[in-house]
Formats: sequence, C-alpha cells, structure tokens
Amino acid sequence: MRNNGRWTEARFKSFIISALRGAHGKWGVKHDAKKTAWVERGKYQCANCNKIGPATLPPLEGRTRKRNNAAVDHIDPVVNPEVGFVDWNTYISRMFLEASGYQVLCYKCHAEKTAVERKRRKK
Repeated sequence: MRNNGRWTEARFKSFIISALRGAHGKWGVKHDAKKTAWVERGKYQCANCNKIGPATLPPLEGRTRKRNNAAVDHIDPVVNPEVGFVDWNTYISRMFLEASGYQVLCYKCHAEKTAVERKRRKK
C-alpha cells in the first residue's frame, strides 16, 4: 500500500505514469521531432504513409474538440509488448528519448500502430 494506505500498488503506478506523461508533454526533444515532420504552416508529413496532412482534424461526431493529426510517436513502445513493465528506470529511459527515437504519424497510422501494440501486449 502507498500514500498512507490509501492506494494500492496499481493506483500508485497509474499515478506515476500519469505524472511522467505530463512531463513528457513538455519534453523539448519531442517538439523538435515534430518540427522535422513540418512541411508548411499547419501541415505535417506522416512517417508511415508519407501523406501530407493537416495538423488537426475535425471533431468526431458528438464531440467539440478537434483531433490531433500529427502525433509524435515513440518508434519503439515505451513498454515492450513482449516483456511488459520492467522497472521505473527502464520506463523513464524509454519514454524520454532523443529525436531519433520519435516519429510523427497521422491520426490513422497512429491509431493502427497503437492497436497492434496493444493487441501484442495482451497475449
């Protein structure tokens, strides 16, 4: 138990991962990687399908927020699907990379890649 007995280990892990993701959003190298995919104002090239598309897409039906169409993606997943979570040092070193470890993917390619990684993780 963590947090004076209020949290299980799973809740603690979830809290730490959430905090690390927040910090990763401010990771300058991630933004540098996105700049390399920039083609012109508001347009990026997908590293997978090579299509040039807008930075954002219209909201899904029933929603109000635009969708990001230029996702900065870890080339290798932060959590290796074959091995799973190893330890915090491994997790952090795989999350905070140099620019060569990132790619920019369009919404469709990023969704497909994420689905494949999640499916591999569940085996």
